[in-house]
Amino acid sequence: MRRLVLPAVALVLTACGGQRAAFVGIGGDGPRTAAGLSPPALAVTHPADGTAAGYLFLAEKGGKDAPGGPVIADDRGRIVWYHQVPHGLEATDFRVQTYRGRPVLTWWQGTISHAGVGQGEYEIYDAAYRHVRTLRAAHGLAGDLHEFQLTPRGTAFISVYHAVPADLTSVGGPDHGWVYDSIVQELDVATGRLVFEWHSLAHVPLAESLQAGNEPARHASKERPFDYFHVNSVADAPGGDVLVSGRNTSAIYRIARDGHVVWRLGGRASDFGPPAAVKFRFQHNARLQPDGTLSLFDNGAIPKVEPYSRPIVLRLDEAARRAKIVESFVHPQKISSPFEGNLQLLPDGGALVGWGGVPKVTEFTQDGGVRFELRLPFGDTYRGYRLPWHGDPGGRPAIAASGDRVWASWNGKTGIARWEVLSGVDRRHLTRVSSAAWAGLETAIDLRARRRYVAVRAVDAAGRTLGVSAALAR
Repeated sequence: MRRLVLPAVALVLTACGGQRAAFVGIGGDGPRTAAGLSPPALAVTHPADGTAAGYLFLAEKGGKDAPGGPVIADDRGRIVWYHQVPHGLEATDFRVQTYRGRPVLTWWQGTISHAGVGQGEYEIYDAAYRHVRTLRAAHGLAGDLHEFQLTPRGTAFISVYHAVPADLTSVGGPDHGWVYDSIVQELDVATGRLVFEWHSLAHVPLAESLQAGNEPARHASKERPFDYFHVNSVADAPGGDVLVSGRNTSAIYRIARDGHVVWRLGGRASDFGPPAAVKFRFQHNARLQPDGTLSLFDNGAIPKVEPYSRPIVLRLDEAARRAKIVESFVHPQKISSPFEGNLQLLPDGGALVGWGGVPKVTEFTQDGGVRFELRLPFGDTYRGYRLPWHGDPGGRPAIAASGDRVWASWNGKTGIARWEVLSGVDRRHLTRVSSAAWAGLETAIDLRARRRYVAVRAVDAAGRTLGVSAALAR
């Protein structure tokens, strides 16, 4: 359950760029040093044991009645950074990517229909949590939630769903029906200029859909278009080609720059065998790895045709058109994810899995054992990642005080090990009176002395000062 935001009760001081500002904090269980924020309560259900380096990156969905947004957390579920998106919007696919040689934070935000189609835009922030760019789909279309993949060329792949009229009699639908054209766009990030565009309807027949002849094809309308393809991941492939995943065809496509399909893996028209090796259903997050393998999240659910979901890695022999599974990361509880999900292969041979419609992320060892798991309080993960990150929001820490307690925070500042409370009779003569280990987005510290002024000091594991808040008059 989300934390309740109650009326303001505490004065807070913070500073940015050397300027001091005062604002009202939040009472109850909400953070007192960050007015209006309602961060999720993350629960670690399997303690970390030998996990890979880096933080966890999740996009906590909110929805109509609850806020959500991108979250950076550590192995104890403590939040390092939380960015709450505007009311009524949701965020997906939050992660670290590289733009112009530097690490940046990226995510999609917008609204999501009941059919799982997004309408929104794509955000890029730098390591100081400053807005770098908002990217929008070309031709006035709405950017979909499923993909925002930066490339080394300074471009980005995005997904778009565009409802168009179509004759659907070939798949058991009306002759004046409607269908979603799944569109892939590659955009220049700096200018927003369209670099490449691919339309599923121009290259993949309606009959390849596993829903052909069934609902919703039979009664497709403008209000409920036939989502025959459902693009859900896009990435670079060798030779300038593009790798595209279609959920509702249960196939992965290698696309040439002229738009033609180089090969299909899976689905009703697979170019690869043997059939048993490439049988996956409703997959997500297809990625070609540097060693030539292909990773994906095999859902196998809605409709449920497999006993459980399988994050898998396949070895492809493109010349012989053969494929076989070489790795699989199966949860001990045999989780069946109804939708979404991702598989991130980690440098040490392990893997991080976001379970999509099941609000969990699990980290596996190389041999498939669980070495960490975290649960979100609401919604789904879509994708989850473990990635290195160093963030510095600048400015100074925030402080709030009430009675015999002080609260400290510095949203996004990495490397804080402890908070120290400084107190004194005036702002120029403050001494350390108390301390506490960093506890996440906000840390509560009991006072051991009651003097007129208090401040908080952030220190790292070596005892070095990272920053000191403004002094608060009590």
